[in-house]
Amino acid sequence: MSTRRGRQSTCRLARVLTGILALSVITACQASKPKGAPVKIGLIAPLSGPIAASGQAIQRGMLLAMDEINRDGGLLGRPLALVTRDIQNDPPAGVAALRELVQTHSIVGVFGGIFSPVMLGQLDAIHELQIPLINPWGSVGAITKNGRQPNFAFRVSLSDEDANEFLVRYASEIVGIRRLAIIADTTAWGDFNVAGLKTWIVRLGAKLAGIERFDQGDTNMSKQLKLLQVGDSHGLLMVANAPEGAAIVRGMATLGWKVPIISHWGVSGGRFVELAGVDNAEGVFTIQTYSFFGSLSAKGERVLHAYHARFKTRRVEEVAAPVGVAHGYDGTQLLALAIRKAGSTDGPKVREALERLDPYDGVVKLYAPAFTPERHDALLAKDYLMAVWKSGQLVPAEKPRLKEKT
Repeated sequence: MSTRRGRQSTCRLARVLTGILALSVITACQASKPKGAPVKIGLIAPLSGPIAASGQAIQRGMLLAMDEINRDGGLLGRPLALVTRDIQNDPPAGVAALRELVQTHSIVGVFGGIFSPVMLGQLDAIHELQIPLINPWGSVGAITKNGRQPNFAFRVSLSDEDANEFLVRYASEIVGIRRLAIIADTTAWGDFNVAGLKTWIVRLGAKLAGIERFDQGDTNMSKQLKLLQVGDSHGLLMVANAPEGAAIVRGMATLGWKVPIISHWGVSGGRFVELAGVDNAEGVFTIQTYSFFGSLSAKGERVLHAYHARFKTRRVEEVAAPVGVAHGYDGTQLLALAIRKAGSTDGPKVREALERLDPYDGVVKLYAPAFTPERHDALLAKDYLMAVWKSGQLVPAEKPRLKEKT
């Protein structure tokens, strides 16, 4: 009997200790749960229309990062929240949306979208309001290299300056094309890339076979393409977003003109394959900074798993515009690290902290560090990779990276 009582006492003690342990865990979780008014970050990007995939990808990457941050106690003990505005390529609307988000929601930082002209148009307001801009897609160099001191604009995306070198060198050194033509839109993004691509064609001793331009929204490129075809172009450098890029490859198919296409990444931010047709898109090279295809880091695997769980997808092919997801995630984590380092949501303090972050191992790369007072671009040319459209999917090319220059 005494042995039985002893066992019963031991069991009761074990249950009590288990209960105390469980209560302690629950209490600890409750204590770490963020409270109070949320810390709000804005996103101003196209979330509808033909390029919606780009903005939605950034939004999803940001939400995945916020889920993690909030599970870990939030920022400064407060939950992190996202507020969005659906803005197309309309700079005045982008400025109005920025001012409204600051006034109405007191956002502590703002993310841009695929349209560089919108962020260029916001720069005056960004610096007037002293709020950090995190650019996860727009590639025009002047967004971050804007001449302002202090500079509130930061980029976790590729820059056209490095992208132009990458595109021309890839066409020449990997694909083997020495006579190149350029087709680009008439925006500031197109202007910048035309100038940069021409410079690199000359610098590498290749030949420029012609330049043609088109307006955003154009759907018939036959005139421009015929002129480039007559010019005996052996390859085409394309600077276009998804709708216009699709019109270009459809037009080439109609002409029966088959030359390699090496494209800037605008086509990966919308319904390129759907609008172009799988066969017409096949083999189009497209510069990227990240892919969820192939071998992933532990961080990449975790983010992909979280993506599937949150957005009810199952296959990597269902992750649309992956660079937007990766940059949205990494950009949010870097901004959160800056807010923690500053111990404040004050814009100037957060801006200063962004320039002095400790190393952070993100999805795209190990940022060591992401930014410095002199460099507000987190990615360098060595971080870029080339992808190619195969059977409707954008996958890393057989030779995705350039050899480093000696």
